[in-house]
Amino acid sequence: MELVFNGRMLLVAAMGFFFIQGLLAAKVDVDKKEQTVLVGDPVTYMCRVAVPLQYCRVEIPGLRSFNLNKGMSNADVAYVGEGLEYGQCGFTMYRVKDNNNGEIKCTLGITNEPQESVGAMSLIVARKPQPPELDISRGADHVSVYKVDDLLQATCLVRDGRPVANISWFLGDDPIDLSELTMPTVLDLAKENLQSKVQNLTRRLQASDSGKYLRCVAYHPAYPDGQAETKRALDIKYAPLPQRQQIEEFGYEIGKAGSINVTVQANPRPTFEWSVNGQRIKEGSNDNTGIMMATLAEELGNGEYRASLRIARIGKQDTEKEYILTAYNDQGSETYKVKISTNPEPKGINKFLRRHVYGLYGYEGGVVAVIGIVVAILFVILTVSLLIFAKLNGRWCFSGGATVIDYTGGDNQHHHSDITSDGVDNPHHQVSSEYINGNDMIKKDEKINTAV
Repeated sequence: MELVFNGRMLLVAAMGFFFIQGLLAAKVDVDKKEQTVLVGDPVTYMCRVAVPLQYCRVEIPGLRSFNLNKGMSNADVAYVGEGLEYGQCGFTMYRVKDNNNGEIKCTLGITNEPQESVGAMSLIVARKPQPPELDISRGADHVSVYKVDDLLQATCLVRDGRPVANISWFLGDDPIDLSELTMPTVLDLAKENLQSKVQNLTRRLQASDSGKYLRCVAYHPAYPDGQAETKRALDIKYAPLPQRQQIEEFGYEIGKAGSINVTVQANPRPTFEWSVNGQRIKEGSNDNTGIMMATLAEELGNGEYRASLRIARIGKQDTEKEYILTAYNDQGSETYKVKISTNPEPKGINKFLRRHVYGLYGYEGGVVAVIGIVVAILFVILTVSLLIFAKLNGRWCFSGGATVIDYTGGDNQHHHSDITSDGVDNPHHQVSSEYINGNDMIKKDEKINTAV
């Protein structure tokens, strides 16, 4: 028992000795704990202590150990610093190789210290990851075509990078909302210190998503341009979008040819049919008089189509008709009512409302936009009205001290009665009944010119 006890005491003493020796070792200051470089690039580290050094030894993965000083260098590594006597052990690697990736150590020997001092740094030699991979779920009908309100699920994977790549999502050129993304997961491959990143997306599809590219962009210093991407076009079926306000077209001339044009958004391409006074005119055909022709709809791109009805000669009766366009595909149908006029197109606020407010009804969020515009207009009108009221009645910012002229005295003498600073008229001031509404300069029988 005594032998076992003595052995334990010796073990504890040895551990205490090494612990104390470690505490006595000088602390090494390292300027850069971690650096990421490309293969072939140079890299520099600096280890220093506050006392002179006996030696400076450097251990680099993929290379042998080097004992460095101010006058020593080789084909791989060179000393950097003012000298060992200043406590500096710096070094530069001329051309980094892939196998240099890992932990680098600088071991410093100090006079009168039995324990070596060690500094550790991390060298990350960037390795280009694989191009990003994009996997997306199928539509509700288990095909690559989707419908509005389908739930799209997508996964982006970037494999085997060093360091791990960063991922960003875009729909066209617009960043995907972060609420539609999960936190990315990092997968480690310990053998070569490589990492992969994977991230998932869930999005409720809208008609405006159709025709756009879902893009996964990976960013990494080892990519040729710093980034790489993969993308997938979204083909979303939807019925023709509505325009709830009647369309008005202006500028037609009696006796001349004219064309009625309506732009429709839909996917797939809809079929178009015009109706004029109960007569139906399919695209590519004429009415029974031969004066009207429904041309084949022109594809404008991004799901937009322009349907046109040409009138060979505009008559007065044509301006009194209602033109109805029906567009339909396998997702549904929509009608658009058009009135034409020989009047010039309205300008100013009427033109703005007709083009921007009325047209917003057929798009997502249109009602909100209309309400916002109307509220803004009402606010401006209310503000102007309040300012005019204040000006006429001397209220608020127009209520400063004013001078009232008394015309009631004889001999055409004007007697001035100042309004007191608290806004109360001088009690001795009298106003003639010939003047009304608080305007001393306006008589009852005078005509007042007002803005129309």
